[in-house]
Amino acid sequence: MYEALSAAIHSADKVAIFTHVRPDGDAIGSALATKRYLENLGKRADIFVENEAELRKQFAILPGFSEIGKCRFRRYDLGIALDTATPARLGMKCQGLYFGRSAEHAVIDHHYSSEDFGEIIVREPGAAATAEILYCIFTEHDAAAIDRDVASALFAGIVTDSGALSFSNTTERTLNIASKLAAYGVDRYSIIQKLIKEERREVFALKLRVLSRAEFLADGKCGLIVFKRSDFEATGTTDLDTEGLINNIVNIEDVKLAVAASEREDMNSYQVSVRAKDGINAAAFAEKFGGGGHVCASGLRLLKGGEEGLNELRDAVVDFLKESR
Repeated sequence: MYEALSAAIHSADKVAIFTHVRPDGDAIGSALATKRYLENLGKRADIFVENEAELRKQFAILPGFSEIGKCRFRRYDLGIALDTATPARLGMKCQGLYFGRSAEHAVIDHHYSSEDFGEIIVREPGAAATAEILYCIFTEHDAAAIDRDVASALFAGIVTDSGALSFSNTTERTLNIASKLAAYGVDRYSIIQKLIKEERREVFALKLRVLSRAEFLADGKCGLIVFKRSDFEATGTTDLDTEGLINNIVNIEDVKLAVAASEREDMNSYQVSVRAKDGINAAAFAEKFGGGGHVCASGLRLLKGGEEGLNELRDAVVDFLKESR
């Protein structure tokens, strides 16, 4: 099933690994697992990231985290983009300076909205995580190269993108793979506790501020929260600390669409996360603003700031839910 990718891996000596800007658990877990797996095959592999400051500290629990960004070569035989729907999501530096320098290019991804930008494309939108696809690739290519470190990173990728196997994207295959990874001796409790449940006191303070101002639109079918720059300043947090807080809204009984708008530093635009359930398509909403992602989880950039931008977002949400009836 993965013959072209397997052949590229077999012939490559130096492999460059890439993932999207502001990497989440699936992105980091997939990158670390791929690096370790390739090294177990006798390859030389490096992980490139656009901005190391965007790496969240809780991922340090994963083996090999300290090696991210330590890149040894100017040119590589194979460049692999993981969990990345479009080349722009790699970031300007990684896309232009590094990914393009690889002799061959592969993309492994599970996003609903996507763009082909490599000679080898492995895309499975039905997968809960890119890490789930990687397990299938690794077992088909050479299962003996999977060790506890590889399994731990893949497990982290799967549980973070599936809400600890609770989101609707969790399938029978997802559960089966998670079980097989656990058999390698993965510390499941620590990974889930550190990457999903645990939060700093500053983040708790941010959550209290923002959730207290939550708005409910379209007869309660949409919940909207807004992270203002003043919220980050008051709590000593950054927009990286907003990860996962939107789930407090989408989990409300009557809410079908949850939207979290984070005011960017220029205060002239918002980064917007979207979550959906009960048949509502988050990716379809994000696409109205040039964004995209998964059916249940997507993102977009709102190129207007202040109340003007938020009013446009509010109107778009109401209209979209009317159309989705």
